[in-house]
Amino acid sequence: MVAQMVQTPWGNVDELRSRKLRPGGASPEEETAASQRERIFGAIVAAVAEKGYEATTVADISELSGVSKSSFYEHFADKEAAFAATVEALLAPALEYARANGIGGGEKEARRGFEGGLERIASQAAAARLCLVDIYAAGPRAIALLEGTLAEFEQLLAQTFDRIDGRQGMPTEIVRALIGGVQKVIYKRLLRGEEVELNGLAPELWQWLVSVPPPPGPLRPSRVRTVKALSFEDRQLPSAPPERLLRALAAVVSEKGYQEAKIAEIVERAKTSRRTFYEYFDSKEDAMVAALDSGSAQMLAAALPAFRRGGDWRRAVRDTQRAMLHFAAEEPEYGRLGAVEMYGAGPRALEQREMVTEGMEGLLQPGYEVAPDVPAIAAEAVGGALYALLYDFVKVEGPERLPALVPTFVYVTLAPFLDADDAYAVATG
Repeated sequence: MVAQMVQTPWGNVDELRSRKLRPGGASPEEETAASQRERIFGAIVAAVAEKGYEATTVADISELSGVSKSSFYEHFADKEAAFAATVEALLAPALEYARANGIGGGEKEARRGFEGGLERIASQAAAARLCLVDIYAAGPRAIALLEGTLAEFEQLLAQTFDRIDGRQGMPTEIVRALIGGVQKVIYKRLLRGEEVELNGLAPELWQWLVSVPPPPGPLRPSRVRTVKALSFEDRQLPSAPPERLLRALAAVVSEKGYQEAKIAEIVERAKTSRRTFYEYFDSKEDAMVAALDSGSAQMLAAALPAFRRGGDWRRAVRDTQRAMLHFAAEEPEYGRLGAVEMYGAGPRALEQREMVTEGMEGLLQPGYEVAPDVPAIAAEAVGGALYALLYDFVKVEGPERLPALVPTFVYVTLAPFLDADDAYAVATG
């Protein structure tokens, strides 16, 4: 099987299955239990790499690991618990590596650790893909582990910024955004099997990380127009059946999460029938991807005229991003769906995000005429940074208050291309 050839941090699956118990102070029972867990972890990495999380079964894991199903259930309640334990076993050494290799220290040390970390990701792509791509289909427990690890990376990066002249006092939300930009670049390569590119991108990505200075003042809007969305029913009235279904899906998923949303609830909310649903969509996943596509298309239709109207590129970026965030506030179901809930819907939904960010990267091309030395990866990384800001804000504040995020959005976008004062002036209006 392909899965058996996948290299994991514990070796490949065949090596794990044939590994003898290690002599030491542990009892034979403890050694056996540790060996079985290690083999289960390796089998999960290999099986998910081949089949994906949802298609992987406990039987697959048992067969690959050589651990019986009864022994599997002695260690874990179910597949989700075993997956979360595997993620935890992989993320802990990643943090240890970061701390031991300069992340949190001075710029030179941190850069070496950063570039070495990307090399490790490229060399253990199956394990990295499990933690950064497949994890979003595995439920809240595994995602919480990743978010906790990212929070610790943020603290380390903030410590490094405090040791770099001109970067001290970086606001927490901008550090989080920068981590999100790096995460997005890594995610895209892992998703598409292009992880070998990470080695060459590491220096550019580090250059972008340290190119964003702290803002010279608080990132608050000079004024925020309160956005009061029309009621869900009023927005549904003029819509054709497919759009009513998609907005209803967005509403149900926003309330319950993708995994818990049922087609029966969606058709009831849309005031239509299951038959009508299947006239347009093959499955819930198909409808989810279509809803993300519809929300993205409507958002771009609202935002891009603002970009085309702008004579000054910097202000055009601001006006475009303001229009995007206002759309998400006026259509809060789509706003939450695209900011938060899509992460639970699997790779097809997240691939849709890549298409949106790639389309938005064109907005930054004039910036390279202003600042030709900015690394090429910046446009892509900025897209990931904005998604990280969006995700955190909507989870805490909800989509209705998104216009308050405009200054931070604009500053993170423009800061690599302008000096801090100019980026701040445009961002705060």
